[in-house]
Amino acid sequence: MYTRFLIILALLFSSCVTDDSFFPDENTDDIISSVSVVTILNNFDSNTTFLPEIEQCFKFVYPITLGYNNDATIRIDDYQGLVDVISSQETNFNVTGLQFPVRVIFKGSDDEVVIPNEIALFNVLRECEFDTVRDQFDRFFNGCFKFDYPVTLLSASGNEEEINSDEEFQIFYQGQGADYQPEFKFPVNVLVSPNFESTSINTYFGFFRIIESCIQRCPQLGFTFDVTDSFNLGYRFEADFPNLNVVGSYSWYVNGEFIEIDGPNNQGDNILLRDFDAPGVYEVCMKAETDNCPEGIEFCKRIEVAALCPELFFEFEQEQGTLEYTFVSNFTGISDVTYQWFVDEQAVEEDGGANGDNMFFSNLTPGVHTVCIKTTTPSCPNGVEFCREITVVPICPNLFFTVEQEGNTPSYNFTAQFDGIQDTTYEWRVNGDVIEQDGGPGADNTFSFQFSPGTYEICISAETPTCPDGTQFCEEIIVQ
Repeated sequence: MYTRFLIILALLFSSCVTDDSFFPDENTDDIISSVSVVTILNNFDSNTTFLPEIEQCFKFVYPITLGYNNDATIRIDDYQGLVDVISSQETNFNVTGLQFPVRVIFKGSDDEVVIPNEIALFNVLRECEFDTVRDQFDRFFNGCFKFDYPVTLLSASGNEEEINSDEEFQIFYQGQGADYQPEFKFPVNVLVSPNFESTSINTYFGFFRIIESCIQRCPQLGFTFDVTDSFNLGYRFEADFPNLNVVGSYSWYVNGEFIEIDGPNNQGDNILLRDFDAPGVYEVCMKAETDNCPEGIEFCKRIEVAALCPELFFEFEQEQGTLEYTFVSNFTGISDVTYQWFVDEQAVEEDGGANGDNMFFSNLTPGVHTVCIKTTTPSCPNGVEFCREITVVPICPNLFFTVEQEGNTPSYNFTAQFDGIQDTTYEWRVNGDVIEQDGGPGADNTFSFQFSPGTYEICISAETPTCPDGTQFCEEIIVQ
C-alpha cells in the first residue's frame, strides 16, 4: 500500500519531476488515448496473480510510456514495473493511453514487431484472443448493466452521436458494423445490476471494473474434455466447477447452437458427448443463470478438432502349394474404423469396425496384383489408403515321362511319372496333335503309339488352376 501511495503521489506531481529513470522527457501530447492498451492491461491482470512474462501472449520491448486519465505519464522499464502500474490503478487514477510506436515480441518468437498505432495494437489484441471491449459489452449489456440515457458514443467514422433510448442505441449499434468497438464519450452513466443503480464511469478502466463486479457475482463455470474416438471425432465434455449443485442447471452450446440443458436440476449427467462433423475449430460453451446472476454467465473453450488419418496396414501370406492368399489388417483404431479391401482397384469387401474380422481371402491369378485397404473417416475426409503389390508366380506340375521302344519295331511305350500325377489331368501330343487325355484318379498314365519312319516330338501338356497358361514336357524320337 505504501508503494502504491508513492507511485500515485509521484504521478500527481509529474510536471515537477525530472527524474529520467521514472518519467519520460517526451511531451505528453504524444500520448494517444488507447482502448486497446486498457484492454491489454486488463487481460494481463488475472485478478489473483500475474502470469510470468514468458507465459503472457506477448511482451513489450521496454521502455514504454503510458498515460493516465489525469494527463500524467510514466515510463515503464521492465515487466515488474508494468505489473506495479496495473496493480496501482484505481477508479479515479488509471491508464488511458500510451506513446506510439511500441515494439512487442510474441510468445515463442524472438522477432520484434513494431506497433505504430492503435489499429495495429488492436490486431495484437485479436492475435492473442483477448476479450475486447465489444466482447465484454455484447456479453454483459442489458444483463450486467444498462445505459442511463442520454449517452454519447463515437461512431465508426468518429462522429459523436447522442443516444436517448434503447431503440436509438440498437439502430446506431447495428449500423456500425461487426468490427466496431464501443467508443464512449466519458463520463457515461450506467445502471448496474442487480439493483440497477446509476453509476458514472469516466474511463474504460471503470467499464472493466463494472464487468468484473458482475463476474464475481456469477458462478464460475468450467468443464474438461477428452477425445473418445479420434477417427470419428468423438469428444466427451464434463462439467467441472465449484458449486455445481448451487447452479442447478446450465446449457451446452457448440458454435452458438443450443445442444441440451444439463445439471442436477434436470437429472443431467453433466456430460456432453459430441461427434463433430469435420476437422476444424469449434467453440464449446456452457451458460447458466442464477438469482444472483440474472444476466447470465458463460464459459467457453475453443476446441481444435484436428484432422487425423489412420495409419492403415496389413500383412499377407500364401498357402503353400496354392495361389490362395490370406490378408490380415492391423492398425491403431481398427475397431473404430470401417474400410474396404480392393484388388486391382476393384472393391471386393468391407471390413473393420466393431464387428469386422479384418481378414480377406483370395485366389489370385498369376501375375502382378495391387491389393489395398482404403477408408474415409470424419477425421480424414480426403481418405487414406495402404497398398501392397503382389507378384503371383504360377505353380505348375513338373511333368515327366519315360520312353521305351518295343524291340526293333516302330512301336513305342511312354510312361508319365511326376509328383501330383493323380491330381493332374494332361494330354499326350504327337507333333502338336492331341492323341490322348490322361492323368487324374484311376488313370494308367501310359501312352503307346506305332510310328512311321521319321522324326517326332512327343509331349505331355497340362493346364491347372495354379498354372493357367499351361506347361509341358517333350522328348524327340527318330524312327527308322
